[in-house]
Amino acid sequence: MMIDYIARLNLLRNKFPELGIDGILVAQPENRRYLSGFDGSSGYVLVTADVAVLATDFRYVEQAEIQAENYKVTRIDGPVKEWFPGLLREFNLKRLGLEAGFVTIADHDGFQAAISEAGLIIDLVPVEDVVEALRMVKNETEIRSIEAAASLTDRALFHVMEHFIKPGMTESKVAWELEKYIREAGGELAFPTIVAGGPASARPHSQPSDRPLRDNEPIVIDMGAKLDGYCADLTRTFWLGLDQSDRFRPLYDIVLRAQQTAIEGIVAGMTGVEADKLARDVIVEAGYGEAFGHSLGHGIGLEVHELPRLSARAPGPLTEGMVFTIEPGIYIPGWGGIRIEDDAVLEYDKIRLLTAFPK
Repeated sequence: MMIDYIARLNLLRNKFPELGIDGILVAQPENRRYLSGFDGSSGYVLVTADVAVLATDFRYVEQAEIQAENYKVTRIDGPVKEWFPGLLREFNLKRLGLEAGFVTIADHDGFQAAISEAGLIIDLVPVEDVVEALRMVKNETEIRSIEAAASLTDRALFHVMEHFIKPGMTESKVAWELEKYIREAGGELAFPTIVAGGPASARPHSQPSDRPLRDNEPIVIDMGAKLDGYCADLTRTFWLGLDQSDRFRPLYDIVLRAQQTAIEGIVAGMTGVEADKLARDVIVEAGYGEAFGHSLGHGIGLEVHELPRLSARAPGPLTEGMVFTIEPGIYIPGWGGIRIEDDAVLEYDKIRLLTAFPK
């Protein structure tokens, strides 16, 4: 299935009246790619009621002309004041939206100064999560891309579990072998890999160190491949050694039960708050509510963390075609942590997992 960029542009344009704008300047890289197909590291997408322009510098003009065939591609060079007014002048814009969550104060001030010096009268209007909201619902092509990234992630972890997760291997070495496998298979990392053994596993975003893995301790591995721009995100917790502690199995079973309750209970129309509560109630009732300090999940796609949110502060509804993680956890400082995370798509009013590594 080809991606219909014109349809995406029209969905964005339909938002203009409620936002009170007659055009939008998109600079956030994933938003730029979503709207145009252009994946260069620098450039702007300007969308008006009837025109779409991709402005980029000399390095990317040819690439943009190939990737963004529905766009007028224009070359920009030098300081903002030298090209920004010319980019806007022909469109008779009055209120231009800027991505409030991405554009810096310095960027805004530079745009405003360029407009003023050129004698243009254009209001710059901050807008939030406009393109991000469109990205929440994935089409079949996007879901297949995420599924392919998830499959590569599963295979990488199988490979490393078989050959490298053993006493004496350092966290950094395990992380490197995961990255090596993914890159040799044609992917890249969706985010820096987490390998955390023993007490470090109680820190949800612990970074790999030169500490060797040891017998009889928990190990949390949080990793993800990226393929064709789309991300996967998988976490598994292992116990290294045969002498399993009396603490590990009961805690692991609570987390697994919490995750399974969410997988079985999430349906279309449910809010992010309600989805989070499905898993959280299991952990709270087991007496570990304070040890589950993060949300149940987050959207995944062109970014590893994107909309929607599954949390106690996410009242928005979950709908068919959304892809997100389901990742409850329990963390005990000084001992270790347990997190189980899968990628899931909501379709036919139920959850289908895209990651398949055993639990």
